[in-house]
Amino acid sequence: MKKLLIAAIFMTGVSVSAYANADKGTETGSVQGTIIDAETKKPVANVTFSATIRKASFFKEIVTDANGNFKINNIPVGEHTIVIDKVGYRASKKEAILIKEGLVLKLEFEVVEAEEEIHEPLMSPITIHSF
Repeated sequence: MKKLLIAAIFMTGVSVSAYANADKGTETGSVQGTIIDAETKKPVANVTFSATIRKASFFKEIVTDANGNFKINNIPVGEHTIVIDKVGYRASKKEAILIKEGLVLKLEFEVVEAEEEIHEPLMSPITIHSF
């Protein structure tokens, strides 16, 4: 009887924990970083940076500051698609960027100047750090 009672208490605890974790769908993380010119290695200002979550209706767009920096807070956890766009540079797109709960994902993107004959986005080099 004692073992049955202990097992029942344990199972209740597991159920409550599972429910609490299932309810964390509203948890968020952040993305911050810098966008630099691939050739000069200097920051690029006024770049449009957007994050879109897969399988949901989340979309957030910002513009980099004068130092090429960006930061987006309160991004839902999950896999996101990042798009970078600026006139005079090739548009860049990176998929499956994983945002984790309570973490700041630090990114550095390099953008390449556009040439008239190029019409397809380039997959920019990207450096990822989670903190």
